[in-house]
Amino acid sequence: MKKFLALQVCTLLLVSGALGGMFGFTPVYDEVREGIVLVLCLSCLKLEPKTNADFTFKTADNLSHATFVLENLSHGPVFLHYSGDACAGCDVMYPVIKDLFSIEFGKQDMFFSIVDFENTSVPYIYVNIHHTIDDLRDAQVIYDKDYVRGIPMFTVVTLGYDNGNVKPKYTTLYGTLTTYGCETDAQRLVFLQQLLRQSIEMYEQNKAGYPHH
Repeated sequence: MKKFLALQVCTLLLVSGALGGMFGFTPVYDEVREGIVLVLCLSCLKLEPKTNADFTFKTADNLSHATFVLENLSHGPVFLHYSGDACAGCDVMYPVIKDLFSIEFGKQDMFFSIVDFENTSVPYIYVNIHHTIDDLRDAQVIYDKDYVRGIPMFTVVTLGYDNGNVKPKYTTLYGTLTTYGCETDAQRLVFLQQLLRQSIEMYEQNKAGYPHH
């Protein structure tokens, strides 16, 4: 019996050591940490971060705006939509966004379209963090204004007037929008419509002074 117990203990130690080595000396741990730990599914973790929808000029850590955002800002306010595969909150918001812009695309697709919202062009960029390119994925941290590190995440980049200069101005929303008073899909849709109208109004007021327009 003692020999059998000792054999079990040795086997357990060998397996534990092998797993520890795999996570310590291979990219697996980093990939898991990046995909699961650092980017949180806000709904799965029952988080609805207490943030506001105010527009700001200040990006997270004062990072430069993404090039693909600046390039598309000449068309109209840019709508960035960050999502993921196993994300219940993303599943909630996915049909709301499709309804907002009257578009159809797969949840795992890379999708971009200049959509028409109430006779205004809006570059819509959908980024599933598990099925995209580095430039699109990495831009998420630029617009994570409240340092939530979570999905779903929605960013609207428009134009604002700052001390004599017209510059990109943005806001970011998180989760299923319950922190903004939205409990139903209908309320979520109305909230996003109002936010887009606000961003379009700012854009129209300032686009003539934007140097890249």
